[in-house]
Amino acid sequence: MKWYKRLFWKVFAAIWCVSFLVLLATVCVVATMTEQDRFKEVVTARAEGYAELMIGRYERTGFRSQLPKLPRKYKEHDDDDDDHKRDDHRSRHPDRKRDSWLNIAERVYITDVELGRKVVGFQNFNPEPEELYRFVMSSESGRLYQVDLDLRWDRSPFAHLMSRILSVQLVLILLVSGLGALLVSAIIARPLKLLREHTQAIYRGELDTRTDEKLRQRGDELGELARDFDRMADYVQQTLTSHQRLMQDVSHELRAPLARLQAAAGIAEQRLGEDDKAVARIIRECQRLDQLIGEILSLSRLEQMEVSGEGIALSQFLGELLGDARFSHPQRDFSLVVHSECEVRVNEKLLERALNNILGNACKHTPPESAIELSVSCASQCEIRIRDHGPGVTEEQLSKLCDPFYRGSSQSEGYGLGLSIASRAIQRLGGKLTLANHPEGGLEVLIRVPAAVKAQ
Repeated sequence: MKWYKRLFWKVFAAIWCVSFLVLLATVCVVATMTEQDRFKEVVTARAEGYAELMIGRYERTGFRSQLPKLPRKYKEHDDDDDDHKRDDHRSRHPDRKRDSWLNIAERVYITDVELGRKVVGFQNFNPEPEELYRFVMSSESGRLYQVDLDLRWDRSPFAHLMSRILSVQLVLILLVSGLGALLVSAIIARPLKLLREHTQAIYRGELDTRTDEKLRQRGDELGELARDFDRMADYVQQTLTSHQRLMQDVSHELRAPLARLQAAAGIAEQRLGEDDKAVARIIRECQRLDQLIGEILSLSRLEQMEVSGEGIALSQFLGELLGDARFSHPQRDFSLVVHSECEVRVNEKLLERALNNILGNACKHTPPESAIELSVSCASQCEIRIRDHGPGVTEEQLSKLCDPFYRGSSQSEGYGLGLSIASRAIQRLGGKLTLANHPEGGLEVLIRVPAAVKAQ
């Protein structure tokens, strides 16, 4: 599963995105309104101080004083020609934005009430009525001055939004929301991961697996899910155990009458002679029935066999198996290719049973002169490939070959339990068995088994 498809990251992304969108909406609506109010308060206070300074200079130096109109970035002149130049400069650069906080000289227009004369201000000072704030100031000499203040909010909404997003407060809030999202994701995803591990353990045949005590004691939905999982596991274990016990009991019960039937067939053979066809048929069917009972018992005993064992070197182990196969099928051409040495720590009898069933199945369903190839390699897991040179099977049959008692269209001897036993044995060992038609013909069986961990 890809990392971005995991529930942990989906929950984290959902919570974090919702937090971000809520904060963004708060910035766009609430923060903008509060900042405009604060902007008006600050600009009004700065305008009062600026007007008091300009009026004081005006009264001390008279009309010929050179009063500063724009701080820092503009030259300071008081004559009307310079105002026209300034206005002309602004008209040539209409896209130039004023600083909404610092450029107070552009926002103030002061008039001497007694003389009706401008003290300081731009010629194009003409704000909208709803953006104009007007008040009257009295100097120390008692003269009255009218102060007009432009309260236009010139700041770009995008610039305002970016300044808020890049602010320290918002970054800290997003970090806290991210930590909260991680915590919620962990609270939800971790129990689900544990339940998934327990489910996989049951699939591997560890039927006594149950959830953790802490998880069962939770009072939320995850706790209920854990308790339901344990009830399901109890039911599955009881059902499978009863089925296995039933198969064993039935097989054992069939052994006794089968033994008596074989004894009776032997007596009949002695009386009627070995050439009697009826007696030969009875003996042959008894042998087939005995073989079937043995296969059923083997299938039912797999769940009770221990899976761990001593270290096994696969190259040597497979060489011994091929020696037995060559003895049983001298006409066959068996070959083994070892790409890399590999060691496993599993039950040797269980692995031997699985491989013998696969080899026996290949010998049974392919022409006597066709070759059977084995290879072993080791990467993250030990891989054993067994390929025959027979006709292969159809794609529809591939998915059913490991089902118990499935024989397909084959009319040869057998009960359809060989590959089923092999597949279940490999699963019990913690591995996986895969069937596929080889591109060059024949059926190929791929077995993956966990490699033994070497001691450091």
